[in-house]
Amino acid sequence: MTRTFNPLWTAWALCLAVLAAAPLQVQAQVKWRHGIVQAKADAGFFYMASEKGFFKARGLDVEFVNLRGNNDVTRALLAGELDSGEPSPSSPLAAIANGANIRFIGSSMPGLPFALFARKDIKNWQGLKGTTFAISAPGSITDVLARAMLKRQGVDPDSIKIANAGGSAGRIRALASGKVDATAASSEFIPAAEKLGIRIMGLSADIVPEYPRFVVVAKVDTLKGRREDVINFLAGYMEGLDYALKHREETLKLSARINDKPVSAPEFGYIYDEAKLKGYVSVTSEIPRDKIEWLQSEMLRLGDLKKKIDLDQYIDESFRTEALQRAKISSGR
Repeated sequence: MTRTFNPLWTAWALCLAVLAAAPLQVQAQVKWRHGIVQAKADAGFFYMASEKGFFKARGLDVEFVNLRGNNDVTRALLAGELDSGEPSPSSPLAAIANGANIRFIGSSMPGLPFALFARKDIKNWQGLKGTTFAISAPGSITDVLARAMLKRQGVDPDSIKIANAGGSAGRIRALASGKVDATAASSEFIPAAEKLGIRIMGLSADIVPEYPRFVVVAKVDTLKGRREDVINFLAGYMEGLDYALKHREETLKLSARINDKPVSAPEFGYIYDEAKLKGYVSVTSEIPRDKIEWLQSEMLRLGDLKKKIDLDQYIDESFRTEALQRAKISSGR
């Protein structure tokens, strides 16, 4: 039987062959910049979503931007340098009071792993009256937290003097060297307290459990213009937190690598176990409204806020709700 040559079939076959031989095109990843306060011993919780590819699987190329403090995170967000940020609620509240158009949309770690440290010779809380406290800045988490803990323990917070001494490590150094009398700092320093010659007065989670640590915030323009990206970011973040809570050793190794320290350093295991035991981590990214309300009341009392903010206008649960439907998680928190 004679076959008739058909140029159309030949061209179609050639196209199929070319397509079969061509490498698959990788879907372009959408860039997302997320600002956090300088990574500490619990960094593995925050970075796990990137480490295990949960963001990538959702089409996002997430860059974590480490900044010195909560105010720096909020300022960078408002300046358009970040797509989202994760400061303590105090700085977004202050920004909202000054007209910032931002919203609370989630929280990876609403629990606060901080402690109050003092000179070794200060035997009790009353011994802190009139002493000098190291803080990172007036109105910062270290300032408000220290005063709240003192008040709960029956010490007049207005009796103390303050000295700006930078981040947690700098404040602990100032305390250990005798330059100040006390400070509130990350509880990751608890394992080293004896060696440093300083006293652990108490955990913030035990004395002021209402104090919130971090909230995820974003500008309204971002929320309106990049809704899918916001939801995918939160979903990936949830999956990373869920994984971290189930894989202790991996999380410790990641935290150690980010901090450029050996995983055997005691702070990594201590802070991980405290965070899990005390329930600091929110796998569902629950927005800690009660904690934010409490903090707002403290800020009003201290004069850091002049007028109460209606949180109903600034908390948006819709992104978290949709992210929960997408996220592949099983942990309760």
